[in-house]
Amino acid sequence: MSQEGKKADVQYPVSDQFKVLEGYDIYRSSKLIVALVVVDGKFGRDMRMYRWQLRGESWKVDLCRMSVSDWDWQAIASKAKELAEKYEIKK
Repeated sequence: MSQEGKKADVQYPVSDQFKVLEGYDIYRSSKLIVALVVVDGKFGRDMRMYRWQLRGESWKVDLCRMSVSDWDWQAIASKAKELAEKYEIKK
């Protein structure tokens, strides 16, 4: 069962080079995690977006693991809302 938009209580399976400070699940199911994760690494703190897929018994990055610190989050949220209204996309 998914828990969209919920803060996760579990550790995120990031690389050993990062220490997870906090994360936010955008989507989570028993086989897929899409999340924003704040990490601390050798170059400092960063906010990263990940998508993991459960393969066998281990979580693997399958689509993205990238820094999103420079993204304009207000513009993204505004555009997402605009497109959802324009095309009558409802949850």
